[in-house]
Amino acid sequence: MLIKSIDILGFKSFADKTTLKFGHGLTAVVGPNGSGKSNVSDAVRWVLGEQSTKNLRGNSMEDVIFNGTSTRKPHGYCEVTIYFDNRDRSLNYNEDEVSVTRRYYRSHESEYRINGNTVRLRDINELFMDTGLGRDGYSMIGQGKVDAIVSSKSNERRDIFEEASGISRYRYRKIDAERRLHAADENLLRLNDIMQELKSRVGPLKEQSAKAERFLALAAVKKDLEIGLWLKTLAESKEAFRNQESKIAIATGQYAEIERQLADYDQTTLQNSAEFAKATADIDRTRDEIAALEEELVRTDGQMEVIKTNIAHHHQNIERLNNEKTELLQSSGSNAELLTAKNAAIAALEQKLALLQSKIEKQSAELTGLISGSESVSRKMEELALQLNVVSDAASKLKVQSVTAETSAAELQSRSQSLQKTLGQKQQEKQRLSTEMAELEKDRTRCEEQLSSEQNTLTGYELRLNSRKNAADAEKQELDRLTLDIGEQQRRAKILEDLQHSMEGYQYSVKACMAQAEKGLLHGVYGPVSTLIRVPGEYAVAVEVALGAAAQNIVVQSEADAKQAIRFLKTNNKGRATFLPVGTIRARALEEKINTEQYGFVGIASELINYDEKFSPIMQWLLGRTVIAEDLDSAAVIAKKYGYRFKVVTLDGQVLNPGGSLTGGSLAKNSGLLSRQNEIERLKKSAEKLVQTLKQKQTLFEQTKQALAACEADVLAARAAVTTASEDKIRVLGEIRRVSQLLAAAQVELAAIEKERQTAGERLLTYQNTQTNCTAELKRLAEQEGQLKSEMEQVSNGRDETAAKREALTEQLTALRLEQAGLQKDIAVERSAVAGLEQSAQSRGEKAAQIESEAAALAQTVAGLEQATQAAEAQKQKISAEILQKRQQSEQLLQQRTEIEAASTRLRQQEKDKTLQREKINGELERLRAKKDAMQEEFDGIIKRLYDEYELTRTEAENMNIVIENAFEAKKQLAETKSKIKALGSVNVAAIEEYKEVGERYEFMLAQMQDVEKTRKELGTLIGDLTEQMKTQFLQGFKQIGENFSHIFVEMFGGGSAHLKLTDEADPLQSGIEIIAKLPGKNVPSLEGLSGGEKALIAISIYFAIMQVNAPPFCFLDEVETALDDINVERFANYMKSSKLDTQFICITHRRGTMEAADMLYGVTMQEKGVTRLIELNVKQLELDLKGLEKQG
Repeated sequence: MLIKSIDILGFKSFADKTTLKFGHGLTAVVGPNGSGKSNVSDAVRWVLGEQSTKNLRGNSMEDVIFNGTSTRKPHGYCEVTIYFDNRDRSLNYNEDEVSVTRRYYRSHESEYRINGNTVRLRDINELFMDTGLGRDGYSMIGQGKVDAIVSSKSNERRDIFEEASGISRYRYRKIDAERRLHAADENLLRLNDIMQELKSRVGPLKEQSAKAERFLALAAVKKDLEIGLWLKTLAESKEAFRNQESKIAIATGQYAEIERQLADYDQTTLQNSAEFAKATADIDRTRDEIAALEEELVRTDGQMEVIKTNIAHHHQNIERLNNEKTELLQSSGSNAELLTAKNAAIAALEQKLALLQSKIEKQSAELTGLISGSESVSRKMEELALQLNVVSDAASKLKVQSVTAETSAAELQSRSQSLQKTLGQKQQEKQRLSTEMAELEKDRTRCEEQLSSEQNTLTGYELRLNSRKNAADAEKQELDRLTLDIGEQQRRAKILEDLQHSMEGYQYSVKACMAQAEKGLLHGVYGPVSTLIRVPGEYAVAVEVALGAAAQNIVVQSEADAKQAIRFLKTNNKGRATFLPVGTIRARALEEKINTEQYGFVGIASELINYDEKFSPIMQWLLGRTVIAEDLDSAAVIAKKYGYRFKVVTLDGQVLNPGGSLTGGSLAKNSGLLSRQNEIERLKKSAEKLVQTLKQKQTLFEQTKQALAACEADVLAARAAVTTASEDKIRVLGEIRRVSQLLAAAQVELAAIEKERQTAGERLLTYQNTQTNCTAELKRLAEQEGQLKSEMEQVSNGRDETAAKREALTEQLTALRLEQAGLQKDIAVERSAVAGLEQSAQSRGEKAAQIESEAAALAQTVAGLEQATQAAEAQKQKISAEILQKRQQSEQLLQQRTEIEAASTRLRQQEKDKTLQREKINGELERLRAKKDAMQEEFDGIIKRLYDEYELTRTEAENMNIVIENAFEAKKQLAETKSKIKALGSVNVAAIEEYKEVGERYEFMLAQMQDVEKTRKELGTLIGDLTEQMKTQFLQGFKQIGENFSHIFVEMFGGGSAHLKLTDEADPLQSGIEIIAKLPGKNVPSLEGLSGGEKALIAISIYFAIMQVNAPPFCFLDEVETALDDINVERFANYMKSSKLDTQFICITHRRGTMEAADMLYGVTMQEKGVTRLIELNVKQLELDLKGLEKQG
């Protein structure tokens, strides 16, 4: 794939439609600064989907549209189309040619097209993904991007390596999957909020619906039996309670006596322990002393054994020395005869060697004479050959000098004529350039003053713009945060309102009555108690617990309304409900006078809530005898003070019931009906407050945006003025530089021409004289060469005969010298034998004397060792006596410690027996107390259960006249009834219809949650798979890029070494990338210490290494080689032209080396101010045409 052409219309300075055509190879875009070269790369970047105005060198997207000039109107839109040759199907599009078009209007509307078909920006991004042309790709490389890859932090270099490794598509899919996973989590959270309200009710309702009728019958029987048994128990418990307290007093006295005795045992045990510890320490010390003595005894035994061993060894050595002395005396007589025979053989061999030496000397003298004569002949030949070479070389040089002098003389005559003509032309040009330079200097002064003024203005506007931008960003972040907070609170309030509206948590019968009332079929219905009161948040839990099930009691206008509602429930089998007629219920108030200053007292429950005055009797009846306390301790004090005659509820929902029983435990946060209503109101108020704040912030933000827009307009105008002044200054400076160069060149050329004219005549005369001298010398050298060749022929004839005679003498002399060497070796062997015999005879006497001396020394040593043995034996006996004494002392201490231990054992057994007795009494005491507490708890429990289960006081229960004759039978019957009720499980008489409604909703929500969970698992698996694919592919690509970079670095720098490194190899997808480089001949610790050119060349090497792994179809390079010197520019250009990179390069450049390497040149001009035009030059075709013309010529 490659770019075929680009059409640009109305984009930046391209006012007219402009087409650039590209072929294979390198294309260069050249032109002066400000002419619009970089707008070409901006156009390509823009059409490929660039969204950052900063990367397009603008402040807003509208800046890419041609903004008009003094003679042209601004365009209403801009359009760029790029055409690709897609015959290799590099792009995932089934067409041989693919065109991508982007159009943008001043109304901020965008259009994207592929082959004329309207598409989305996402389609454009996906088309180019993993081709190197993506948003994070490396097909568009500018100076900033070159600097960034070296100067950036290690973790900021990842994008380009990911694009090269081909994982951008996977990352895009992973991000999309994570976004969908987040959405699924949000849905799951929303569903969970609803499911939490339904989940706890679905299961119980299902069981209760089949058991409701049976339950009602059994519950009536159970009520009569329980009330009767409870009353009977209350009557019998008073006498039993007094007996129990007497038993507890007796057991307490016994327990105290045993505690005193155990304290005495503890004191005695401490004394025994101290004595036992002291005895143990004495025993350990004595044992340590015994061990030290035994160790010394063992060491003494070892020394004695060593001494004995040494004595035995010395006796053996003495015996061995005596044997050696005897053998030496026996062997001294047989060596004399052998010595005489060896001396005679040596004399004969020496006589033969002398004759052979005489013969060798004679032949050596003769050979030396022949060699001397041969060397003389050779030296003569070498001298003659050397002289002949010198003469031939000199003749060759003289011939070259003669021809050169003749040619140069002809050229000088022609050059002198043209110099005279050129001199006059250069003098006229110098005068013209001097006049032009004076005018340009005046223009430069004017431009510098204008530019300084405009830059000062721009700096002031930019400072104000940055301040406004920072303020706008901060306000935007605050708006976003407020918007999110409002949305979250409104969402939660909406969920709770939905639950409130659907009356979630209310009994089915209550829902049924309220539904009928809303339809107008039931009259006089005000609603459940929970909906008619408003409770401050801090009292919500306490009031809700105080109300209990009464929170769902329905308040109606009259008793007739209540009867009508009951008939409706009964007729339609909708369950049961409690109704509170306003005209019938009478208030109940505390008869006790509560001290409001009592510590922990909060208030009467009915006085802490708000309600309509007409419901006052009902609220007083429900809550008038309930006190709210701060905590359980305060509640206990209050209840006890007033004899447990009313209910006390703490702020966290713990209850002290009339009679003294307690109910408590944990409560789910915001789980009650009142808490839910309070939470809805709190969330709404908070959201409303946030909305007001948001409106104020939005007003401020709009004002800030308007001020920001005004600042941006000022900055744009100032930048345009600075740009114009800068371009004027650059143009003038360019002209001054050009004229200066031309003027200096003219001056140099005039001086050179004048000097050349003066020296031309002198050089001409010199060349003529040289030619004459060379001709004469060549003639002389030819005669000398003939004489030398004749003399060499005469000397060569006698040298061959001498060589043959010398070879024959050399062979004879070699044979004689071999024989001489053999004789010398035989003599050496015989003499060695004689020396050995003589030395042997001499050493025998010395050896005998040495043996006698050694034997005497060993005898003296043995005597000393025997004395040491006697001393060691005495020491051994002394140590043994000390060990015996210490062992007797240790046995006495052991006996003493055993007696102490026996006494302690007896004491422990006595203490153990008393402890068992104490534990037995304590157990009995605990049992008695527990029984007393149980009796009290049973008494309190009966009172509480009477009220909690049946809303009866003891007096009211006794008035029911339930009599139990046989308690055993009654309990048996109650147990059977409870078993039957228990077998039924929890029962709700209205559960059938309620379960149908709640169950259907629960199943629907459950199915939705399962679908969401399934989606989450699939997305999680997909994200995991994508991550593994990305990791594998990235590591493969990174490894190849690193290897390529190492090779290219050496090639670009001519040596050195470099490689790439992951900062965190354990997590390659998040790891940063470090560049390690060592330049040839330099030792710089970090990249920051390198020059700009070195950094640029390193960055270019990395890009080339990436392109070898995943070559982009084309690559735009925008003045990336600016910082390089000429040699490196040439290397850079040659590498782009090499076969290693299969990429179409388009370079925007000022450098000559890049231009010379280009196959196609586009010259960018701005003949009309503000409007860019192109001039095309096909260099490759031009070269082919010139070669064709040369062949024709």
